[in-house]
Amino acid sequence: MQWRNFEMPDETLSPAVKQLLSRHIGSVEQLEVLLLLRGSPERAWTSAEVYDVIRSSPASVSQRLEAFTAAGFLAKEEGSPLRFRYAPNHSLRSAVDETAAAYRNWRIRVIEAIFAPEVDAVQSFADAFKLRKD
Repeated sequence: MQWRNFEMPDETLSPAVKQLLSRHIGSVEQLEVLLLLRGSPERAWTSAEVYDVIRSSPASVSQRLEAFTAAGFLAKEEGSPLRFRYAPNHSLRSAVDETAAAYRNWRIRVIEAIFAPEVDAVQSFADAFKLRKD
């Protein structure tokens, strides 16, 4: 039996993945919704169909689909009910593809990146409260 080295390099997530997560993903639910639609780009999904797979909250799923449409990840097909299809531009598609691979390979690292702010942002915030001698 071969043992795998489970140590992760310091930089397992690319800048594109980090940027996508920080700008567009605030929860694992959001990521799951986006990756679900990415997995079937030829299919147009209703909010109820996404909910049936994700199983979070129907209202939340609807909000996620609308937000991803506004951000350019999805195209909305009018009708009753509304349907959403994965249709990002090339740069967004590339970033989502990298994020999907990272989530598949380093799930915990991606989840940590969703919920943990970048160290530089935390440090900048802390530095704003330092007392300075003038």
